Amino acid sequence: MNIRSLNRVSRIRPKKNALAIVASLFAAMFVLAACSSDAVVEQVVSTSIPATATPNPSDSLTNVEGIVDPTNLGWPRVVNGLNGTVTIPEKPERIVTISLGHDEVTYALVPRDRVVAANIYTQSPDQSNVAHLAAGLPEITSEAEVIVAQSPDIVIASPFTSLELIAALESVGMVVLQTDLHNDSDGRRQDIMLLGYAYGEEERAIEVVEEINEREASLRSVWESKPEGERVRVLSATLYGDSLYTAGAGSTEGEIINIAGGINVAAEAGLENNPVISYESLIAMDPEVIFIPQPTEFGGEEFRDAMLADPTLASVAAIRDGRVFMADPKYFTTLSFWNLRGAEELARDLWPEDLGDTAFGLFSFPSE
Repeated sequence: MNIRSLNRVSRIRPKKNALAIVASLFAAMFVLAACSSDAVVEQVVSTSIPATATPNPSDSLTNVEGIVDPTNLGWPRVVNGLNGTVTIPEKPERIVTISLGHDEVTYALVPRDRVVAANIYTQSPDQSNVAHLAAGLPEITSEAEVIVAQSPDIVIASPFTSLELIAALESVGMVVLQTDLHNDSDGRRQDIMLLGYAYGEEERAIEVVEEINEREASLRSVWESKPEGERVRVLSATLYGDSLYTAGAGSTEGEIINIAGGINVAAEAGLENNPVISYESLIAMDPEVIFIPQPTEFGGEEFRDAMLADPTLASVAAIRDGRVFMADPKYFTTLSFWNLRGAEELARDLWPEDLGDTAFGLFSFPSE
């Protein structure tokens, strides 16, 4: 069956203003709100960071894309960013980033007093995993004058930052480094190591990556030995306006499904990134679990309840068995390593016999 050619059999609409919801989708791709877990906590996964530092940090920097000379642990340092070759003259003490994803990585690497301003998304508890650290900071916007007024030693720009803003900052002598924000596990590690090097915190970056490695390996140990037939078929679904979105291959949510040990039915159907699908497509894919990384205030719970009550979807395994879960958007859609928390939450839903009583802790910060 050609998924793209199918027509919808039913419509499920939250009672929210469609334009406001659609506009919120794009912000929600980077930053979103939290939901709670009802699991009884008995077993706790350790989130401590190994205390032993790698003797020679340059060994861990060798294969990091963008680092020109990984043996250079002094200053100045030269990095290849998306905006070209950038020289960082000295260890930056005043840091500004223009995106939530970069802020979440930055706060994992440096004490909070080195971050001198933040955008509204980073400071929102409903959208950010580091809002408690950014609270009270001056608010930056996409206007160059506002950023320059903070006298940053370095400005970290995202792939989505306009070329005009980057050029304006560089024209007044700002050190601007535009870096990628990957949505795959290996790419996330690269993001951490590159920023760690740019900040002069390569040893701390290694510690963060080690923590991620340990937590991801812990998840994989639960499901990698299970027979293929026991793997759970999973679909990510959100509804904005009249458009039903899913997450295929190459998407942030798709990588979360992979790490949690699920089978991404959208990727299996040949879909990529975050396409719009029909309800017939959902029925044809027949997921055993559906998770909804959509904020409650933008109709997430209403969407879930409507799906569960829709008789045209009753044959779908996830709906028939009541395995339709709200997902914490802060973990499931952010462009940072905090996606691993999403994988941990999803894995608990996929493998309740193995992880049902597990409480997964937050990541640690150098300023805490």
